[in-house]
Amino acid sequence: MSEKIIITGAYGVGKSEFASQLALTMAPCYLADLDIINPYFRPREQAEWLKSQGVEVVGSLLKNHINQDFPALSGAISGIINQNKRIILDMAGSENGLRPLATFFEDLKDAQVWLVVNLSRPESTIDKIEAMVPNKEEPSKLKITGFVQNTHMLEYTTAELVIESQKKLKNLSDQLHIPIVYTMINESIAKQCKNEIENPVLTFKHLILRAEWMKGASL
Repeated sequence: MSEKIIITGAYGVGKSEFASQLALTMAPCYLADLDIINPYFRPREQAEWLKSQGVEVVGSLLKNHINQDFPALSGAISGIINQNKRIILDMAGSENGLRPLATFFEDLKDAQVWLVVNLSRPESTIDKIEAMVPNKEEPSKLKITGFVQNTHMLEYTTAELVIESQKKLKNLSDQLHIPIVYTMINESIAKQCKNEIENPVLTFKHLILRAEWMKGASL
């Protein structure tokens, strides 16, 4: 696995949750919280707990202040990237969400760039994803190297939903020659899906960034 993984996608598809869950499997590592444009769920809000699990959250010039929503990127991130340390970069969901990384192109040109997909979101339907790929690549000069299948409806997610979405994304994956690198599934339904999924699966028991009281809230 690459030492540098960039996570992108449309707003609300679960980029930050996937980045946080992935970071736990890669610990010790850094998680750069760069979702600075209208962020809602933020790894920096769970920075202490993540650190206890071996994941160091880095982000703003204000030492990961949880209420900071403006683009003030920490110089620490540049140092981590330049020193080739293991890092996951959680980027904003806007069309220009990858643009801040253009500055680091030489250091990131060999990084993995994964587009998180949630077909339950209107911003992340199959036709939107196909158009999204060049829109993400052009401003940053970085190529999308993989899809992350994260279709869900929170606690209402079914194995049938995951399997059907997997098939739809696999068709697009074959068409665009961009592999599905991960499918993220709650462990409660993972066994029902495993025979239908060829790529690696990231299972989780609890969401890291969504509190219990948020059950039933928007996706």
